[in-house]
Amino acid sequence: MQKEYYLPHGDNERDVWLSNYVTKVAALPAGFNILPAQNTSLSNDAAAFHYDLLLLEAAHTFSQTCTANKDSLRDGPQTTTPLAFAAFVAPSGAPTPVLPGVFERVVMLAGQIKKNTLYTEAYGIGLGIVGADVITHFATAQPGLSLSLEGGHVHIKYAFNHTDGLYLFSMRGTETEFTLLATITKNTYNDLRPNLVVGVPEKRQYKGFYMVGDVMVGIESHIAGITC
Repeated sequence: MQKEYYLPHGDNERDVWLSNYVTKVAALPAGFNILPAQNTSLSNDAAAFHYDLLLLEAAHTFSQTCTANKDSLRDGPQTTTPLAFAAFVAPSGAPTPVLPGVFERVVMLAGQIKKNTLYTEAYGIGLGIVGADVITHFATAQPGLSLSLEGGHVHIKYAFNHTDGLYLFSMRGTETEFTLLATITKNTYNDLRPNLVVGVPEKRQYKGFYMVGDVMVGIESHIAGITC
């Protein structure tokens, strides 16, 4: 079964994931050939990423305090005590600075681990480098069409979402019904047809259904329109 990408999307989620990864990589058997320098680099990367998130949180708190003080200075009641300026308080324990590209290095190390003869899916699950199974509910899948003009032609783009392609329908100019324009197996399509009346702009409308194999599935997309 197809797997999702194993790295989480959110920064805080990646922070938690990376903490587990560091611990589990350090505990791998010697046969995985993880060098001490790699463990040190990974630990430094995790510490730097975590600290930067702490800095962002501290900066957010500082910003909120500055805003509150500004509002008080502008509209607050009269008092006999001057309002102190906000002071930024950085989190303690700044770690060793590291180079950009923390998660590129993480993925490279994961690739090295997966190529080792000792690797099993159980190790991968423990390390967090095996994504969850992709489960697509084709009955409710609905494509979204994105239109743009490129070189005088309409460029159509959509996301596969684990399907095999798209049945694309079109209606243009004075036409009153949608007809099948193309069966697409790539995530982009260029409508190269000339206008019904050459030199006269026309509105083109598109809609589509996902397909799995050659079977139309899911819910019809919203109609997308553009003038060309």
